[in-house]
Amino acid sequence: MTLLEFIRSHLSLALISELIEHRTPVTSMIFTRVFERRENRPTPTLNLAEINRATKCMPVIHRGGHAVPLDPHNAAVTWIEPLSIRLSELITGAKLNNLKTLYGTGDEHGQALVSAELDRMVQDLMDSTELTRNALCAQALTGKIDYQMESENGLERYEISFGTDGTSKYALTTLLDDESATLIDAYNTIIAMRKVLSEAGYSGTIEVMAGSNAYSTLSNLVAVTPESSRLGSTISENHITIFGIPIYANLDTYTDKNSSGAEVVKDCVDKNSLVMYIKGSGKLAYCAIDDLDGNLQATPFFSKVVKLDDPSAYNVISESKPMPLIPPKSICWATVTASMGRRTALTINNNITVDAGAEQGLQNIEEQNSEEPEKTE
Repeated sequence: MTLLEFIRSHLSLALISELIEHRTPVTSMIFTRVFERRENRPTPTLNLAEINRATKCMPVIHRGGHAVPLDPHNAAVTWIEPLSIRLSELITGAKLNNLKTLYGTGDEHGQALVSAELDRMVQDLMDSTELTRNALCAQALTGKIDYQMESENGLERYEISFGTDGTSKYALTTLLDDESATLIDAYNTIIAMRKVLSEAGYSGTIEVMAGSNAYSTLSNLVAVTPESSRLGSTISENHITIFGIPIYANLDTYTDKNSSGAEVVKDCVDKNSLVMYIKGSGKLAYCAIDDLDGNLQATPFFSKVVKLDDPSAYNVISESKPMPLIPPKSICWATVTASMGRRTALTINNNITVDAGAEQGLQNIEEQNSEEPEKTE
C-alpha cells in the first residue's frame, strides 16, 4: 500500500468514531451543565416555536375532543438554519515528503508513525470544532447568538435570536457589594430569580452560575458573616452554597472578533452577574451537514480528505453543525455587583427576618433539587 493510499484509507469514519470514543473532549461548564441532552437532527433547519416551547401543565379534554397543541395557534412559523463549523488542515507536498520518510517501506511501524501524525491533525480539528460549539452554547444562554462568521464578503456576523423579548431578568434595588448587603439579601435575590422563572411558566430543578465578580462578592459575603449566622452557607472548591442553594463559579471564556476583525476574549457568564436556568431545559442539536461525502447526515463531527492539484496537497476538511436550543424565558439573569465585593466583617442583627415567602421558596427549591441527585463533572 502506497503512502497516499494509506492516508485515504486511514482518514475514515471508523477513525473518527475511534477518536471520539478514546479522546478527552473539550468541554465547558455551560455545555456540560446546561446542554446535557444531545441529539442528531436529520434536517438542516429547526423551528423557533420548538425552542420557545414551555413544557408545562396542559388542560385535559372531554371525551372525543380534539387534542390540545403544545404550541399556540398564533405561534410564528419561523425556521432557523444553523450554520456549519467547517475547518481544514492542509497536508502540503513538503509535509507529505516528511510523512513518506516516516512511512518507510509501509511496514507496521511506519504505518503507526504516520497514523499518529494523521490522528493529531484530526484531533486538532475536533478541538477547534468543540471550542466553537462551546462558544455558541455560551451565547445561547444570553437568548441569542451573535458570533463571528467568515463569508465571501469577508468577516460578517452569525445572528440568531431565540425570542423577541430575550431572556428573563431580575433587577436588584441594592447590589450585593453594597456595605449594607447580607447573606439574606443574596438569598432573597435567588428566590426572586426563581419566582421570575415560575411566572414565565418554567418549573423544575434550578442551577445558578456566577461570573467572576459575582462569585467573589458572594464568597466575601459568606466569609465575613460570623459562623453562627451563616445558616449552612459554605465555600467549596468550585461552588458556594447559600442556605442550601449551590452557585457555581463560571470563569470560562471564548474568543470572538470585533468589527475591525481583531480577536477579543469574552466571558461565558458576565463577570458581574448571576444566571439561573432550569436543569434539562437546554439541549444541543447536531443538524445534517452540507456534505455529499458525509451522506448529508446529522453527526457531531465529520472529516474527509480532498486531493488538490494547485498547490499539490491533500486537504483534511471537517464539518459539524451544532445548534444549542433553550427557551430564553427559562433563563434568568441578574446583575448583582459592580466590583469584586471585598467586605469588612458584618455585624449581624439576630432579629433580621427573611422576606415574606422566602422560607417557603427555600423549601420548594430544596424539594425540587432533591428530586435529582447532583451529577459530578
